[in-house]
Amino acid sequence: MTTYDLGEAATLLRSGEMKLIELDDDQSVVLARRDDTYYAFGSQCTHYGGPLEQGVLNGHTVICPWHHACFDIRTGVRQEPPALDPVTSYPVTVEGGRVWLQLEPAEPAAMASIADDETYIIVGGGAAGEAAAEELRRAGFAGKIILLSAAATPPVDRPNLSKQYMAGEADPDWIPLRSKAWYAEHDIDLRLETPVTSVDTAAHTVTTDNDVLQYHKLLLATGSHPRVLSNVPGIDLDDIFTLRHQADADRIIARVDENTRVVIVGGSFIGMEVAASLGQRGASVTVVDVVSAPFEPILGADVGRFWQRLHESNGVTFRLDTSVARFHEDNGRVSAVELEDGTRLMADLVVLGVGVTPATDFLSSSDIAINPDDQSVRVDHHLHTSAADVYAAGDIARYPLANGDTQRIEHWRVAQQHGMIAARNMLGQLDTVTAHVPFFWTAQWGTRMRYVGFAAGWDNIVYRGDVEKGKFIAFYLKDGQLQAAAGVGHDAEMAALEFVLQHNLALTTQEMQNADFDLVRHVSTG
Repeated sequence: MTTYDLGEAATLLRSGEMKLIELDDDQSVVLARRDDTYYAFGSQCTHYGGPLEQGVLNGHTVICPWHHACFDIRTGVRQEPPALDPVTSYPVTVEGGRVWLQLEPAEPAAMASIADDETYIIVGGGAAGEAAAEELRRAGFAGKIILLSAAATPPVDRPNLSKQYMAGEADPDWIPLRSKAWYAEHDIDLRLETPVTSVDTAAHTVTTDNDVLQYHKLLLATGSHPRVLSNVPGIDLDDIFTLRHQADADRIIARVDENTRVVIVGGSFIGMEVAASLGQRGASVTVVDVVSAPFEPILGADVGRFWQRLHESNGVTFRLDTSVARFHEDNGRVSAVELEDGTRLMADLVVLGVGVTPATDFLSSSDIAINPDDQSVRVDHHLHTSAADVYAAGDIARYPLANGDTQRIEHWRVAQQHGMIAARNMLGQLDTVTAHVPFFWTAQWGTRMRYVGFAAGWDNIVYRGDVEKGKFIAFYLKDGQLQAAAGVGHDAEMAALEFVLQHNLALTTQEMQNADFDLVRHVSTG
């Protein structure tokens, strides 16, 4: 066992600080101090290898600055996705006033076995379903887990499909979250190409095309279907695509070269990411949207115009404040997109990014309460549905807020959070949706934005930095309360803001605007 003398305990770090420690053989760890105790853990986030020493420490939780995975610095345990695995924890002692590191991984705590005679069924092989299956095993559930997926492949890293994968920068081997072998090793019965056709909550059964399965607890996590412009003439032509699965991405990629004319209908995050990715491949790209600036309903006009300028500087054309009237054909394939003013945009292929709808058709004959406005599943703070022993998570789940409203969020990390929360509640551990902060990220033309919280609406946006110069934080407020924030070029501050929202830490308007106010220090001293 190798032991390292890291320095004087009294002066090496202050409480709430972290430091990267370079060791022999190109190894490194992060050393952190909380009060008078030192901790050491692996330096790279287990999601995409983000530098944890550049993240934020709050209490005993460190958050990755890239995609906001969280880990317990005492044990290395993963607390928040999108990371799936823990970081390694290393023993640290203070002797003779000095800090000593033992470069031998600490042993993980043993987990008690839970409910080994029960069957839990998870319907949906997306982010929420996969996360729930993992969390059940991580929490010690020893019973049978059946994961039913309509997809042909194991759960994939869907955010990558419109980003690096679409741009040709990610190997196909990156895309599966886990291998088929991993599910077998953890005794998770993964059944692909197995859509569920109905649920009988009284009998505690789910029906597929080939089977009727009995459950003790059931999680519904079927995600969403991409919307299509069903009323627009020509929508059924070839080379009009939506993007949801890896096979969708592969079909789009196969049709694109440097001379391809692409029309993106809808300036959603998927649409804009596909625009950037296909533009990087050399395609000629036009984005069509009904709004006056991309992302205006979500981020506001100023931030939306920032993204528009970035795309335009890379050759993307926009047709805004308009909609599609029809798709024209040539031998059964799309050849042009006609706008409402009669303008025709020549197109070799079209990608639709006009939103999604909850995939809940299979529940039409069940007694599970459905929201009539969008066909989402009504749940409580624990993601429990109106039916005994049935939970819902991810895109389909509509849950209550403190003010009496309800909300449904279509974010990848939120779906993963929901999977964890539902699994814990299925085991009686009583986790709540409101204890977790929503987060998503986007990457377009090499520029990355982080968004924490959720603002269905706002009455004021406070800015730090300069939106036009592409380094800013936008704070979204409602009735003077911070609802969410979006930032470019401020990764550590955005990580700190997740803790601000999680713990309801006070921030004045002046502190939001003042670049000299240290948001990281504001949350790391607690």
